[in-house]
Amino acid sequence: MEQRVALVTGGSRGIGFAVARQFLDEGLSVAITDVSERGLAEAREKLSSEANRTHLTNASVANRPAMEKVVSDVVARWGRLDVLVNNAALNRPGGVFTQTDSDWNAIVEVNLTGAFIATSVAAAAMRAGGAGGSIVNIGSIGANGFGAAPAYAASKAGLIGLTRQAAVELGPLGITVNLVAPGVTTTEWVEKNLGQARIDASAASAPLRRAGTPEDVASVVCYLASPGARHVTGQVVSVSGGVWMP
Repeated sequence: MEQRVALVTGGSRGIGFAVARQFLDEGLSVAITDVSERGLAEAREKLSSEANRTHLTNASVANRPAMEKVVSDVVARWGRLDVLVNNAALNRPGGVFTQTDSDWNAIVEVNLTGAFIATSVAAAAMRAGGAGGSIVNIGSIGANGFGAAPAYAASKAGLIGLTRQAAVELGPLGITVNLVAPGVTTTEWVEKNLGQARIDASAASAPLRRAGTPEDVASVVCYLASPGARHVTGQVVSVSGGVWMP
């Protein structure tokens, strides 16, 4: 995978950062976008030794001009874009009776519309490069009704549809599109918002009897983005310890 270039959205922390870190370990150059300046600053410090192979910038996936600039800057710097990981996501609590319309709109805008914008912009660069590419979407087992907020579940279910449609449309260009669906994964956000008791309960109910780590997810993402997965597209891969078997 040496000399290849990846873009990871929402990549300053958690699963996104683990993916970026593994891409770097495997020889790729990596661009990271995020809307958190603090997160970007922390990631920049952690990756200071890789400054020549990283590009970190503040950009919202829901802002098409911003994402067009990100991709343009990446191609200008490294001459190509081979991989997109649509990791940026938003979640807010609520239920059918309590989730507000504004929260619904905000979540869908980032999780689904943002993934569409990033996909269309990145795929255009891959098409122009002529060497194909890989797009990996980060979904969730919440798409199958595992207690997620309605907007989050709907956005992640919609992402499965986007994955499959894009796989069909982009396949003739040599671009694969797949989705990884993590279960409960021990990111900072999960530890803060779910708490250890819920994490432990989830682990106890999983066939593998453990919660996932960001690195567990990153390993699968990196495989799907690798030349070894060139004949894999349109797939939903559950990384949940067996909680969801699609």
